[in-house]
Amino acid sequence: MDVQFAANDLIGKTISGWKVIEKLPKPDPLKHETGGTFSICYIVEKDGEHCFMKVLDYEKSMKGLLPLGWTRATMIQSATEEFNYEKKLSEYCRNKHVSNVVNYLDSGEIDLPGYFIGTVSFIIYEKARGDIRKVLDFSRKIDMAAKLKTLSTRLESLHDAAVGVSQLHNNSVSHQDLKPSNIMVFNKGSKIGDLGRSLCLSPDVKCPFILDSFNGDWTYAPPEAFFGYLLPDVKLRLYQMDNYMLGGLVFFYITGVSINARLNAHLTIPIREMKVQGMHFEEALVDLQNAFHEVLIEFKQEDLLIDEIKEGLVRIVSYLCNPDPNKRGHPKTSSSLEISSKYSLERTIQELDVLQKKAEIAISRKKWLG
Repeated sequence: MDVQFAANDLIGKTISGWKVIEKLPKPDPLKHETGGTFSICYIVEKDGEHCFMKVLDYEKSMKGLLPLGWTRATMIQSATEEFNYEKKLSEYCRNKHVSNVVNYLDSGEIDLPGYFIGTVSFIIYEKARGDIRKVLDFSRKIDMAAKLKTLSTRLESLHDAAVGVSQLHNNSVSHQDLKPSNIMVFNKGSKIGDLGRSLCLSPDVKCPFILDSFNGDWTYAPPEAFFGYLLPDVKLRLYQMDNYMLGGLVFFYITGVSINARLNAHLTIPIREMKVQGMHFEEALVDLQNAFHEVLIEFKQEDLLIDEIKEGLVRIVSYLCNPDPNKRGHPKTSSSLEISSKYSLERTIQELDVLQKKAEIAISRKKWLG
């Protein structure tokens, strides 16, 4: 096979001391898998440690199907800018000690001879066991002890994710793409992965994306994003989007279904179609709030063994996923005049920590009682 682009042919090669041992399949958009529009992913090894490598896909930018209204030059420029942005943002987060985001380890660019395009631009991250979907078990047949254990694991992962979102916000970054496939599981805890769609408000990192629209996977987007409804304060606008998606993770961890799918099930017209039919956000809110009320009623019926934990999770989803971003946030802070208090996740993190500890206590009691 004639391979013209080195980025597609790296297995067995050594890139800046990293030996390439496996090429990963392209993400499947139907499964909401992540990986980047213009990247190829590999597993690499150095000093006995396996890591994850992203490589800029020059072939796709030079030969791929052009989006409507784009030129080839625009596509090449966009691919390069977005890849370099992810690299700079990953380095920025490492320097800011954002511990609950997947660790950035190395990056660079080399040229390999014998190819039409021999340039290999790469970013290397620590390797996870997989994303959270590979860990969650929604089976109804497991026994009580196993249910308690998996509940504790889910709460611990949600706590880790909430800490990660809060760390990003504290450093002027909105993730924008919080979804199950971007919550990565390690031997010790969970971390947020894939900063490729994140919006950085810090002057230290030039963001190539506009800040007045949603930038992530629309399957998990907050309702206001479909209508182009913008809160005037940029941080409040973007961070409340993240908070909605974090609440959506809570919902998914328990039900196995996205909260938007459940909302649409209780709407006469799906959220996306409301906008297509010309509805304004303020008009749609009545229907959205009614549907949300029904979703919470259903959520309360989930079998979580411990009513106190169920009540706590319903409460968290109720304030993080409120369809109205003006009302979103913890009840004790959402009405604050201070903007940063409105989107603060400090109380949510504390609540998830308490709920996880209660699950652990229940596990200990179960063992003690036999």
